[in-house]
Amino acid sequence: MADRVTGCLVGAAVGDALGGPVEGYAPEQIAERHGGRVTGIVGPWNGDDWRTARPIAPYHKGDGHVTDDTLMTHALVRVYATVRDHLDAYAVADHLVPDLMTTPRWIPELEADVLPLHRIFLAEKWLVARLHYGHVDPREAGTGNIVNCGAAMYMAPVGLVNAADPRGAYAEALDIAGAHQSSYGREAAGVFAAAVAA
Repeated sequence: MADRVTGCLVGAAVGDALGGPVEGYAPEQIAERHGGRVTGIVGPWNGDDWRTARPIAPYHKGDGHVTDDTLMTHALVRVYATVRDHLDAYAVADHLVPDLMTTPRWIPELEADVLPLHRIFLAEKWLVARLHYGHVDPREAGTGNIVNCGAAMYMAPVGLVNAADPRGAYAEALDIAGAHQSSYGREAAGVFAAAVAA
């Protein structure tokens, strides 16, 4: 089981690193830029101008760097390591948000040790705004956020903790993701966690 857990987390990080440099671009643009599909590590879309090129500056996406997807996954793993039990939306408020706000970590895309809060996307910064500054009930904090894949991107650990129990993974992910997302963004988190658990 330990090898499967490691494989899942490493595989997610590798997939993140492969997809990071082409995130947000149309398949036709990717094929034109890279001569087809991306099948290995590639450099930043804008080459050496990655620090100033818009719209993704100042992030060094490419060269094998992981994105906020992996940063959030690792943050959730740290919460599980701290709590040593199943999680809910309150664990996000009590543990995940402080981790994002208080502990500098190596951020490959910024090539520096900084607070993860400075790298995560707007939909993830919502967690901090609503839970830390807004004091919103964690179970409802995701309401009003950008509905996207933001919560789903880091739900693999929920599936791993609930291995062979997809229903349990689905329910736990929905509870956790309530602090972050609503609607189909929350549903996607549950479905993804269930798929990992299965």
